[in-house]
Amino acid sequence: MTDGESGTELDDLSELLWRHVHPSWVRDGEPTSQAFKPMPKDDGRLSVSRGSLTTASDAFALHTESLGLNAVGTWAVSVGEVVAEPIVLCAYADPVPAPMPDPAHALIDFSTQSRKSVETKAKLLLAAARRRGIQHSV
Repeated sequence: MTDGESGTELDDLSELLWRHVHPSWVRDGEPTSQAFKPMPKDDGRLSVSRGSLTTASDAFALHTESLGLNAVGTWAVSVGEVVAEPIVLCAYADPVPAPMPDPAHALIDFSTQSRKSVETKAKLLLAAARRRGIQHSV
């Protein structure tokens, strides 16, 4: 498989994964852990965009302008932070061919984790994203 094929596990630990943050997930200008955990409709998988295939700005434009979704900014976590102990997750390529092509789309898989583990990992990813700072803002 190539990096662009769906289901390919991401293994470049330094690759950044862009996460677009909805306004309701921001307090005092910083995202809350809600931004880094999947919603019930997501089947335990958190949508992100791959930094090796798109910029934070271009990913944000696709998310907000092309797809019409609401976001106030883009933060990032690395693949290394996703796979780090104590709660090891997998990030994998999930390019979207249509209706709006998004070859950089990827997923962070929380689906096998308990609710407590999801909460804990979301807080760990949030801390990493906050340390890195906002990557794109409106």
